[in-house]
Amino acid sequence: MSGTVIRAGEPHTIRTRGITLLRSGHREIRRLKRANHTPSIHGNKVWNSSFLIMDHLTRRKVSADEHMMDIGCGWGPLSIFAAKRFGCRVTAVDADPDVFPYLDLHAQINKVQINQQQDSFEKLTQKRLAEVDIIAGADICFWDELTPVLFNLIRRGLRSGVKQVIIADPGRSPFYALAEKCENAGMDARVVERRTKTPKVLSADLLIINR
Repeated sequence: MSGTVIRAGEPHTIRTRGITLLRSGHREIRRLKRANHTPSIHGNKVWNSSFLIMDHLTRRKVSADEHMMDIGCGWGPLSIFAAKRFGCRVTAVDADPDVFPYLDLHAQINKVQINQQQDSFEKLTQKRLAEVDIIAGADICFWDELTPVLFNLIRRGLRSGVKQVIIADPGRSPFYALAEKCENAGMDARVVERRTKTPKVLSADLLIINR
């Protein structure tokens, strides 16, 4: 992987928002798969909701001295974007160790450094979240049992001093259940619909929670 060069217009690549991402059919992704790096918790591609969070972070104007945690990072498009665009500290977290070779590949291609942390959502304690300013996660609330887990994580984050939590989803029912739980708990939470035309026409809802 060292010295990997991705040329402009190369097949199975996505060039958007100042970063380069690889699709599952790209030769380097196929090479990792042949090396038996097979993610088991849906970390098997770049998920579309990531792009809508990227746009939100741009509007928010993340500063270089902030620390963003990308939960359920998968291949790391959010992490790559934040590190490249804002120069901020980024920690990418996933329960599946097999996603990190894909994140390493993307970090190398985009010439950024990303802190990595293998952990489940439940293990992200208040202590571990104490120096985090932003928690972001794309397409991570896809099972009913994840709703209370993510709710508790959000609550721990806010108690530890996290300024903002952004969760994006294309519209699954566990996501809306999470939003309702946050609102019912009195959090400063809102759901907004976002759209984009790049890298293709996409839409997703963002659950935005402010401290």
